[in-house]
Amino acid sequence: MGTIDRRTLLAGTAALALTACGGGKGGSPEATATKGPNIVKPEAGNVVTPADTAALRKKLNAAFKTRDVEQLVGVIDAEDYSLDDVRKRWTRRYENFDRMGVVDGEWYVGVPSGRTRNGAGGKVEYSGNLVFSHRIKDCDGQDVVESYRADFRKKTEDAPLELLRIGDADSYFDPSFWDVADVDVIEGKHSIVGFRLQDAAKAKRYAATIDAGAKRAFDTMPDPGGVTKVFYALTWKAVDGKLWGGVGTSEADAHAYRHPFLDPQELAAGQKKPSTAKGVPLGTGRVGLHEGSFTRSDFPRVTTHEAVHVLADQWGDGSPPIWVIEGLATWGEYGKDALLAEHGGLIRSGWSRFEKVAPKEYEAFHDPSVETIAYKSGGAVFAYLEDTGGRDAVYEVASTFYGNQSRQEAARKLGRSEKDLLAATKKWLRA
Repeated sequence: MGTIDRRTLLAGTAALALTACGGGKGGSPEATATKGPNIVKPEAGNVVTPADTAALRKKLNAAFKTRDVEQLVGVIDAEDYSLDDVRKRWTRRYENFDRMGVVDGEWYVGVPSGRTRNGAGGKVEYSGNLVFSHRIKDCDGQDVVESYRADFRKKTEDAPLELLRIGDADSYFDPSFWDVADVDVIEGKHSIVGFRLQDAAKAKRYAATIDAGAKRAFDTMPDPGGVTKVFYALTWKAVDGKLWGGVGTSEADAHAYRHPFLDPQELAAGQKKPSTAKGVPLGTGRVGLHEGSFTRSDFPRVTTHEAVHVLADQWGDGSPPIWVIEGLATWGEYGKDALLAEHGGLIRSGWSRFEKVAPKEYEAFHDPSVETIAYKSGGAVFAYLEDTGGRDAVYEVASTFYGNQSRQEAARKLGRSEKDLLAATKKWLRA
C-alpha cells in the first residue's frame, strides 16, 4: 500500500549572474587631502537590499490575492521572455484554488548568499529562487513550499527590484494535484477529498468512507500540532506515482506523498533547510488514492493506513527502515487486537522470514513472496510496544526512527537495537 519517497534534501546556493562589479573608483576616497577619516562603505554602489525584495514580494502577493493572472504577469517585466507558460500554469491554479476554497499562499523573494551588488553603481542582474508557499486549510501544520528559477534586475541604486522571468518549477516540488487537472474538493470533518471534475460522482460516493478512515487515523496517532484533516486526491493512471513527493512506481493501490517543511525565506535565498522548530509538525503529506484502491475489499483500511503515513510525517525528515514505515501504518489501520486476531497465525509462522527481510531496504521488503508477512509482522512490533508500554511507547519508537537520518542513530537514542526489539516481539508473540 503506502510508500513514502525519501529523497535526501540537497543544500545549495543559487547561481549568480552578476554584471561586472568593477569600473570607476567604486567609492574609494580621492587622493586630495580631506579632513577626518576616509571611510569606504561596504555596501557602496547598487545593492539589492531586504527592502527591495520586500517591495517585490508585496507586489506578487497583492497580485495573488486578486486571483487575476494578468495582475501576476503585470509584475513581470518580461522583455523578450514569453509569458505563455506563466499564464497557462497560474490560470489553472487560480481557477482550481477558487473552486477548492481551501488553499491559501504567498510568495517569497530572496537574494542568493544574502547580498547582490554592483560596487560601481551600475545595473545588477541575477538568477535566483522565487518561492511560492501554501497551506491546505486544516491539513498543513506549516507552509508547504515550491521553488521556481527566476531572473531579477535592479537598474540603479534608486530603482526597484524587478522580476524579469518566472521559469519552471524545481522538479523536486512539481507537479501538485491542482497542476494536472481541473479539480474540486469535498470537505469532511476529518478529510478533504480532491478530485477531477469528471470524477465528482465517484468522490461523493466514497467521501464518507474516506472521512471515516481519516478519523480512525486521528484516533490512533498523536495530534500533529493543529492539523485536523488529511488531504486525499483521487488519482488516475497518468499521474499515479508522479505527483510531487510520490515514488517513481505506480503499481501500489495508494501512496502517501510526503512534503517536508522547509523555511520559505531560506529556500528563496537558495538553501533547502528542513524545519527544526520545536512543538510543531516538521512535515505533512497528501494521499493519492489510485483507481485500483476503490475495488479493494479493505478499502476503508487503506484510507486509514495512508493517513497514518501522513500523520507520521509530523516527526521529521529522517529515514526510517521500511518495516517501521509500513509496520506503523499496518498497526494503525488494524489496531492491536484486530491485527493479532486476524493475522496472528500468519505473523507467528512467518516471523523468521520477517526477521531476515527487516534489516533490508524497499525492494526486499516488497518482494511478493514476503510482502504480506512483512507488513503484518512489522505491525506486530508496534502491537507489542502498545501492549507492554502503551501508545506512548509506540510513538517514542516511531518518532525516533522518523526523526533521525540513520537507523543506527535512532537505535542508539532508543537504547535498544532493532534486533533486540524484534527479539522481544518474537518472545511476546511466542513465535
